[in-house]
Amino acid sequence: KQQGAAIDVWGVGTHLITSKDCPSFGGVYKLAAIQDENGVFVPKIKLSENTEKITNPGNKKSNRIYEKETGKIKADLICFADETFDENDDLLLFDPIEAGKTADEGGTYTMREMLVPVFINGECVYHSPSVMEIAEYCRQEKDTLWDETKRLFYPHNVYVDLSDRLYQVKKELLDQMSMDNL
Repeated sequence: KQQGAAIDVWGVGTHLITSKDCPSFGGVYKLAAIQDENGVFVPKIKLSENTEKITNPGNKKSNRIYEKETGKIKADLICFADETFDENDDLLLFDPIEAGKTADEGGTYTMREMLVPVFINGECVYHSPSVMEIAEYCRQEKDTLWDETKRLFYPHNVYVDLSDRLYQVKKELLDQMSMDNL
């Protein structure tokens, strides 16, 4: 700040708030958006020299994409919470680390939102399934994995990709940060 850095948000580092040899919390929180005075989420990003640690900006949700013909998992998709998709339309996906892109032709895939609300406006809206229902759900989901993904040696990955819109916003924020540092 004394050297003129444009800082608008401060965060407390991990080493200041936890004991290094006995941490109190095994999770990590990264700010991804700030809600403005109009209730609109403004995407934010955390930079890192390690590409995998750069956060995905914005208020997000995740969807699972299945191959329509086989019912097998094609990929998981991270997108903005307000994004909607028509399974009849082509779908463009971006690898968040390698910056590659893939496309699925409309009509060849199905999609399911993975997150389910538990509380809305402070009220519980979730019905806890029975143990037997959970076991059945796990069996069904296991059947959506390809044999190549389930093998013990050299298994194939289930890819987690970004939506076109999320990728473009992330790229814009990164480009903006690069321009600000010139």
